[in-house]
Amino acid sequence: MKSIERVAHHRRRAPVLFGALLGAGLVAFGLGYSSSALAALQKLSFQCNFSPKELSEWIFPHGEDWASKTEGGQTYLHMLRPLDPGVPRRPLQFARIKNVNVGSFDLSIKVRREGSSMIIVFNYVDTLHFYYTHISRDRGTAQPVHNGIFLVDGAPRRRIAGTEAQPALPDMKWHTIRVVRNVKSGLIQVYSDVQQTPLFSVIDHHFTCGQIGLGSFDETGDFTDLKIKSSDAGCTPQAPNSPQTLLQQPEIQG
Repeated sequence: MKSIERVAHHRRRAPVLFGALLGAGLVAFGLGYSSSALAALQKLSFQCNFSPKELSEWIFPHGEDWASKTEGGQTYLHMLRPLDPGVPRRPLQFARIKNVNVGSFDLSIKVRREGSSMIIVFNYVDTLHFYYTHISRDRGTAQPVHNGIFLVDGAPRRRIAGTEAQPALPDMKWHTIRVVRNVKSGLIQVYSDVQQTPLFSVIDHHFTCGQIGLGSFDETGDFTDLKIKSSDAGCTPQAPNSPQTLLQQPEIQG
């Protein structure tokens, strides 16, 4: 405990890890955690304003596509150029926090689009298995692949929530976006400062642990003032077809 606190104090802007084992009861709920992962579960508090020094805490698909900038005394992460989507069709241009995996979490961040949309990736297992929320100027009724929660599960991304929601980023100003994930219940909620209640909400159990990422499907924009809290950091990401989760992950129809 003390050694962890000393490390966190030395790296003031790095993830702050503290706490201990949450308990073997997680396995009883079918969350797909291995016994080794349970022993490492800890609380996490992470903050980042994307100063040049803080960029070392991130994994970028192509480092030259990203930059730390300052505006009005506020530093922020700027995307210099987009990247073509992958095959099967899914986003590839997003930065991920190094060496930090979380299951349940509460995330808030300020986002500003330059085009029509941005994305927040979560429970990232690998390039073919993750969730993302697409936050856009468009309603899902107008653009079927915009403005909602999407699942990438070894196939082209597909919507699992948000078709009727109002735009999360209605203009090109900064907006505060919040993502809340509870892996025990399966709940995913996405908020925007455009309304008090969740814009997008769904229950899904495909992925219960993974990295968090920031980027865009095929456009550019900015991020700042990232805050993440989690009580089960240090979990081990697993795709649904792994032996420990195959029987625990229901398919989503639609």
